[in-house]
Amino acid sequence: MPENYDDLFAEVEQDRAPAEPQGGQLSKEEFAAKMKAERDGLSELASQTGMLLAADDGTFRQYLDTLARFDRYSAQNTLLIFAQRPDATKLGDYDHWKEAGTPVRRNETGFSIFEPGKEYRREDGSTGVSMNIKRMFDISQTEARDKPQPEPAHDIRTLLKALMSNTPAPIKLVDSLPDGIGAHYNEQRGVIEVVRGLDGDSLFRCLAQEIAYAELSRHDAAPCRDKSFTAYAASYALCAKHGVDTKGYYFGKVTEHFAECDGREIRGEIKAIRDTVNDVSTRMARVLNPPERKAPAQEARS
Repeated sequence: MPENYDDLFAEVEQDRAPAEPQGGQLSKEEFAAKMKAERDGLSELASQTGMLLAADDGTFRQYLDTLARFDRYSAQNTLLIFAQRPDATKLGDYDHWKEAGTPVRRNETGFSIFEPGKEYRREDGSTGVSMNIKRMFDISQTEARDKPQPEPAHDIRTLLKALMSNTPAPIKLVDSLPDGIGAHYNEQRGVIEVVRGLDGDSLFRCLAQEIAYAELSRHDAAPCRDKSFTAYAASYALCAKHGVDTKGYYFGKVTEHFAECDGREIRGEIKAIRDTVNDVSTRMARVLNPPERKAPAQEARS
């Protein structure tokens, strides 16, 4: 009996990247208009999401949890991830998951973020970067059987050592600070003062906040009046990212903080929070996950 190859059609179909049905070949102008409409739609979604989280403390806190997992993405993309897939844990495009041996399941719908494209010359002579749309899928939408493993857990001493590395201002131990606070960035002296004897989690929380404040002061990057709030939000995300207890954080004044901010200012502060978290996390990663050193080549023995 001749061998039957009908099963190959199913396999090929399974491997085929999901694509939107084509209603006919688009002209160059039509395709450009379609892409512009999609980009405009994504930008509007990010803006609307920023307004929503600025109007509700619970939504704002949930966004910070998403930011803690994806602080390497741009502020606009973290808003898009939160708007479309807030429970995501590990992202990749269709080809990424296929190459990883865990292809996207059939009938799964991805979501869109922005990806930098080619540079171009504006009419005024300046250089811009085009933005492309990239379709992403969470690991939960793939054939992966095992859930993504969290980053290796580090003990609090190691986390504190990483947090204190290459800080934007020197750290000085003191016996006490006003109002019973655990740490304070003294802008006049350019020093982060920390009370002696704090427990590990408390030290991480208050030190992360003051390091974030010092970072914001150095870049003057808080567009909504109060750098303390921005630093507080950044410290929450840093704690969430590294498994430090966040139960004591309170965001009941979110709406009050953003009350006089327009959409541009809200997006600016969201960017400031994201950039601060990313800056501190990048410095910490150099201690927590140092690059592997290649072993020196051994000399040939005669």
